[in-house]
Amino acid sequence: MLVDARPKIVTAGRLRGKAPAASLQTMPAEPRLRVFLFGPPRIERDGKPVEPDTRKAIALLAYLAVTGHAEGRDRLAGLLWPDADDERARGALRRTLSALRTALGGEHVSTDGLRVALDRDRVDCDVQRFRALLSAGRLAEAVNVYSADFLSGFALRDSVEFDEWQAAEAETLRQELGGALERLAHQERDTVHAIAYARRWLSLDPLNEAAHRALMRLHARAGERAAALRQYRECARALDRDLGVAPHRDTTALRDAIERGDPEPAPGPAAAGVDERVGDLYTLHGDYARAIASYAAALADAPPAVRPVIEHRIADVHHRRGEWDEAEAHYRAALAGEEDLARRARVTADWSLAAHRRGAPARAALLAEEALALATRARDDRALAQAHNILGILSGERSHLERAVAISERIGDRATHAAALNNLALALRRSREHDRAIALTEQALAICHELGDRHREAALFNNLADLMNATGRRADAMRHLKRAVALFSEIEAPGEREPEVWKLVAW
Repeated sequence: MLVDARPKIVTAGRLRGKAPAASLQTMPAEPRLRVFLFGPPRIERDGKPVEPDTRKAIALLAYLAVTGHAEGRDRLAGLLWPDADDERARGALRRTLSALRTALGGEHVSTDGLRVALDRDRVDCDVQRFRALLSAGRLAEAVNVYSADFLSGFALRDSVEFDEWQAAEAETLRQELGGALERLAHQERDTVHAIAYARRWLSLDPLNEAAHRALMRLHARAGERAAALRQYRECARALDRDLGVAPHRDTTALRDAIERGDPEPAPGPAAAGVDERVGDLYTLHGDYARAIASYAAALADAPPAVRPVIEHRIADVHHRRGEWDEAEAHYRAALAGEEDLARRARVTADWSLAAHRRGAPARAALLAEEALALATRARDDRALAQAHNILGILSGERSHLERAVAISERIGDRATHAAALNNLALALRRSREHDRAIALTEQALAICHELGDRHREAALFNNLADLMNATGRRADAMRHLKRAVALFSEIEAPGEREPEVWKLVAW
């Protein structure tokens, strides 16, 4: 259940497949080595092209440059030569490392015999620069760095593992570009520039209704009513042609508002009512019976647009209690009344986890894949983080969990971030990377404590106790276990506890 025990050769990334963006201050002013990975890979050393003699050497350099941390030799050998036995894969890695060092003049790549890393103080990678600019809020500069899709035109014929990592990284970077373009389209005061950003955002996915709506608003704001309505017709044709569906009600409401001469549609659903907010507090406190009662009261007075949100909350409370039939009924009700793709993705991801916890793996897998497809279509980061989180739980693939951690941290979704940190820690514990697992679990615990989520706080104390025990820290393990038991015992009223309340480990 926990953390990466590997000491770091270089500044550690929080995830494989997506390292945290380096700060602009720490990036080299005049790096000896430049690695360009947007578009076909290109390498320059001291301003001169470098051409490693094998594609595996290029793939190795790209992987180390993007992840930004030291990687074990066994991991790299398995990534690049998945079909070879261990001895042959390690031998191939040694030869590839030698070829890469030769191409780079004997510099930039370091190893201690067990792990391999790049000297990040002397390397500038455009992917890292893109993410650093995003983190610094310099969005216009960031989108200019993104010149083409990640490693476009590059592939390895005999490494499915690398190809899957490359595809996942390319999709994540496209999502990050889309998020930056979306913000620029909404924030840019110069309408001409804003329209350009919105058009580039739409080019990433011609079926993205949010991007179509942004263009409609911008044209209307610029006094180009005909162009705004033409954009609506373009959206409707694309949706009908490719999906066989009509535009979402938000899109048609915006069209109607523009036709009336108002560039903004009518206000959306009202904010959560008192009963709903009280239900949220009871849920965090672990008083699940009262939470359900409060949500039921909120549901009785809720307008149709709000009902799916409350049904989702009720489903989640039944899920926490281990009441699987009730949870599935409310998840189904939430989906029946929900048209928003992003919210459908979140409901489906939660339903997948419930199916997994009740012991229905086939249904859980189908729901998880559907959640990811919906989240991808919606281009919604929160939904994507949840989908990758559940896929990581089901498959045990750390790449999904790393992506869930990265996305949820970037968007500031603390609840999803805590879940992803915990689940990544569980995966790390299985591979005996205890130190990092402990660190991630402690981060998740701090977040849940701040949120006041006592049930998940109890689970994290329990997971931390298991980790401490695995590393021989018996006294610390017992201290955390006692805290877990105390919290678990406070969830629900005595005599009403469901066994599943005590079984919470991953979520």
